[in-house]
Amino acid sequence: VHRVGRTARAGRRGRAVSLVGERDVSLIHAAERISGREEPMSKCPEVTDELAVKLLGPVTKAARLTKMKLSDIGFDDLVKRHKERKARDRRERIRAEKAARKAAKRARVGA
Repeated sequence: VHRVGRTARAGRRGRAVSLVGERDVSLIHAAERISGREEPMSKCPEVTDELAVKLLGPVTKAARLTKMKLSDIGFDDLVKRHKERKARDRRERIRAEKAARKAAKRARVGA
C-alpha cells in the first residue's frame, strides 16, 4: 500500500499513482478492503492501455537485457549455490537441535 506522503501535506490534496498489472488486481482489491476505503481506487483516465503498452516497451527491453547480463556473469549459478547452502545450513541446524534435545532428554533420564 502506497501512502501519499509529500504529495498531500498540511491539508492539501494529492494523488498517488500505482502501476498495477493484471496479476496484481486482486492485491489492490484486498488493500481497498483492508484500508476501509468507501470508494474503490479509480483508474487514471489520462493513461490509456495503448500508452501503457508503449511505455512498457523500453521497460521490457531493459529487463530482458538485464536478465541476459546476469546470465552472462553466472548470476543464476550464484543464486542456486546460495539456495543450496541455505538449505544445507538449515538441515544441519535442525539436525544439531534434534541431537541437543536427545542429549538433554538423556541427561534428565540419567540424573
